[in-house]
Amino acid sequence: MQRTISELLGEGAALLFDLLGTVAFVFVGIEAELLVTTSLDGDVLLAAWAAYVGALALYAGVVVFGRDRLLPRLRGVGDGAA
Repeated sequence: MQRTISELLGEGAALLFDLLGTVAFVFVGIEAELLVTTSLDGDVLLAAWAAYVGALALYAGVVVFGRDRLLPRLRGVGDGAA
């Protein structure tokens, strides 16, 4: 019984980590993209860097954490698999 509870806690911690990682990367990506559009009036190099960082963070949040890690875990929880 103890092994089952520890496995559930491990899966819950991994699910929480993936969820927080997805939200954090998407938030950083959106903030970087908003920075590009609002406050970088004439600095093209800084705007390009912020756009790149924003796109990279959005990719990491949506694809790497969201689609590749979080979605399979959520499907596993929904199916009742460990």
